[in-house]
Amino acid sequence: MTITAEMIPQTDPLQIADRCDQCGAQAFVRVIFRRNKDLLFCGHHYTRHESALTTAHPYAVVYDERRRINRKPSLSANAA
Repeated sequence: MTITAEMIPQTDPLQIADRCDQCGAQAFVRVIFRRNKDLLFCGHHYTRHESALTTAHPYAVVYDERRRINRKPSLSANAA
């Protein structure tokens, strides 16, 4: 099966209000299994389950934003 761009759901970047489905920490990874069926993970839990998820669900789409973990906020984020 070939995955085309039309098959990949579009999603907004994860926000601070998006929480890991396992522990409630801030989510940095969204795994979409099919339209409207996804799981959110913190960096720790995605790292723990990544191998099992990608093996069991090879067609799942993963939006990985772990590069943002511990990134300092901009100076403008503190102004207000």
